[in-house]
Amino acid sequence: MSSESYSDATPRRAKRLLSSGVSSGAYLFVDLTPRAGPGVKIAFGGRELCGETYRVQRQTYPFVTLEYVAEGLGEATFGSGAPLALGPGTLFAYGLDMPHRIAVARGSTMVKYFLCLSGRDAARRLESCAPAFGSTVQVADPIEIRELFEWMLREGHEHTALARQICQAVLDLLLLKLEQAVRERPGLVNRSRETFLRCKARIDDQSGTMVSLEDLLAALRIDRSTLTRLFRRYQGVSPYRYLIRRKMNRAALDLIRTGGLVKEVAERAGYPDPYHFSRVFKSVHGVSPARFRSLYAGDR
Repeated sequence: MSSESYSDATPRRAKRLLSSGVSSGAYLFVDLTPRAGPGVKIAFGGRELCGETYRVQRQTYPFVTLEYVAEGLGEATFGSGAPLALGPGTLFAYGLDMPHRIAVARGSTMVKYFLCLSGRDAARRLESCAPAFGSTVQVADPIEIRELFEWMLREGHEHTALARQICQAVLDLLLLKLEQAVRERPGLVNRSRETFLRCKARIDDQSGTMVSLEDLLAALRIDRSTLTRLFRRYQGVSPYRYLIRRKMNRAALDLIRTGGLVKEVAERAGYPDPYHFSRVFKSVHGVSPARFRSLYAGDR
């Protein structure tokens, strides 16, 4: 596996797979021989800065391909369909025998990521997690998706014995994140997710002093049922359980750093009753705070 800039040093086989009009790029090459075996495997992928002259027009391609636009504007056409707009956060995919055209908008440049996949389950897996074959999908959290592509490129660049396995694991995570990102309609997802992230950030920042969710509801002017629905949708737990876990994580760190009395830590966590605090702590961490302190705080 290698990761390198697009230049004359790029392998001859790979240059036929890449396109002109690329100003610069970074690539990882895993296995350029298309595989018909089970599963989904990375053949190669990369990040490209595409200039205004970037144009791709193909009738066929040897790999199932997933592409993601991080910056800039362009358009894509699949088969005999109408051109579809590309912009930051746009995801699209095409199969082995799907004619496609990709172009950068006039006066613009475009940064995009791509992954070429092999394996007889590749098309089915992409269609199930990101229904963007011959179409486009706008993801709800573009920064997170971009970070996963970059993670894959970094690991490929390390050339370690486990780089291939790590890249494959990141691919699995990426596909799960894409499945999560495109489940809802983009406009609704963006508004509701923004509200969720704002509420979650307030809990993260103030969980040390926040006694109950009533403080959060009042500060953000949101009703309990809406807050609960958002947390169950995006976090998988109720806001109360999330707040409690944050508070108990802070308490565990307090015990490790200070080795203080349970009563003192309980008070700093907002629990005047140390027995109630101990029950809550054990429900989260599976061990009492006194036992936790003896195991991990050491002598102070």
